[in-house]
Amino acid sequence: MGFFYQKDKVQVKIVMKLIPFDSSHYQTLIHWVKEPETLFKFAGIGFAYPLTNEQLIEYFSKYPGRKCYLAVDDQDYAIAYGEIIPQEEFSARLGHLIIGESQNRGKGVGQKFIAILNKLAKNEYQIQQMDLFVLDGNMPAIHCYTKCGFKLIENDFSINYEGNSFQILKMSMTL
Repeated sequence: MGFFYQKDKVQVKIVMKLIPFDSSHYQTLIHWVKEPETLFKFAGIGFAYPLTNEQLIEYFSKYPGRKCYLAVDDQDYAIAYGEIIPQEEFSARLGHLIIGESQNRGKGVGQKFIAILNKLAKNEYQIQQMDLFVLDGNMPAIHCYTKCGFKLIENDFSINYEGNSFQILKMSMTL
């Protein structure tokens, strides 16, 4: 199933596919995180701005069990990044989701990306329940996740960032 997104200021119809994320893609991810707010929405307090190769090396060394993917088009142009994080038996969590170039956000790319990640999680890893966390107030992300079928569930979790407390919402869906 194809969809349209912006590439080099031109509308392009593509079929999205996943490839494993590796160290050769670090600069792509770093390039996408252009300001502290984007990094905070992408990773919470897990990284410091600016994102660097060293931070990514340390992160991936610390969490080798996470399944990290880059979404690319049919010409291997990077579009999005996300992780499938194994949890309890037959459940996982989507994490660190980002649509790369800001002009492609809010156009359905995230929904397509999540659908592909969920399908992979179900077919390859036998995941039956998928969760994710999102910052309260990140309405574009919450709207996207709701359209994908995620529902808010009870959660009492917050993080502190630059002297402010931020509520973290939990969303879940059955695959």
